[in-house]
Amino acid sequence: MERIKNTVGNIVDILSSRIEDGVYLVGNKIPNELELCEEFNVSRYTMREAIRLLQERGLVERRKRAGTKVINRFSRGRYGLDFEAADSLGRYLRNTDLSLVSVEADLRAQPPELTLDENLQNWMLLNTYRSVPGVNRAISWSYIYIRKEYSGIVEMVGKVQGGTYALITQLYGEAVKYVDVEVSASTFPEPIAKTLKYDSKDPALLVIRRFYNSANKLLEVSVSYYPPYEFQYSTRIVL
Repeated sequence: MERIKNTVGNIVDILSSRIEDGVYLVGNKIPNELELCEEFNVSRYTMREAIRLLQERGLVERRKRAGTKVINRFSRGRYGLDFEAADSLGRYLRNTDLSLVSVEADLRAQPPELTLDENLQNWMLLNTYRSVPGVNRAISWSYIYIRKEYSGIVEMVGKVQGGTYALITQLYGEAVKYVDVEVSASTFPEPIAKTLKYDSKDPALLVIRRFYNSANKLLEVSVSYYPPYEFQYSTRIVL
């Protein structure tokens, strides 16, 4: 029988479940790195990344020569957005750093995740990722599609805190009136998985945002992939 490949993502899921279920109690240590490597049949690099993510989720604390101790039974969302808070997206964008990887000025095909509403010749693509300030580690990836008439913002991307839609407003006076948001489950495309240090089969949170002005003109579309272990979207339903 073929052995199922253990990825960082499913190791995190398994260890998190053990902590939540009380297999590893708060205040106690989890098995050491070598024991876990043997159990999951993975390298020390893979296991260290899994444990790092457990730390990011607030579940464990790791100290040199003291092992890894459970400090919380339930994980916390490291980053989150509220559907109902108008400035929730803005706060997230201001509190993370945006890096521009590349620019595609000529699109040859419609994006796999959506269909742009006009001729592709009117659009360009910015390949970007966001990271924690002061830490060179990507926490999300975004394909950002903007109209070519707003191409002047490109040289400012990554140099100014906030979102690219704010740059469009700043340079061109095109204010965003509303944003349509779609959230779905997905997996990481191979290039994104490599950048975020996940496996392409790991689950991802896919968020598509369409930014419109008051005349219902589509200004920008962003297609973002987030690790579900570090990001959450929340809302409230009033009955």
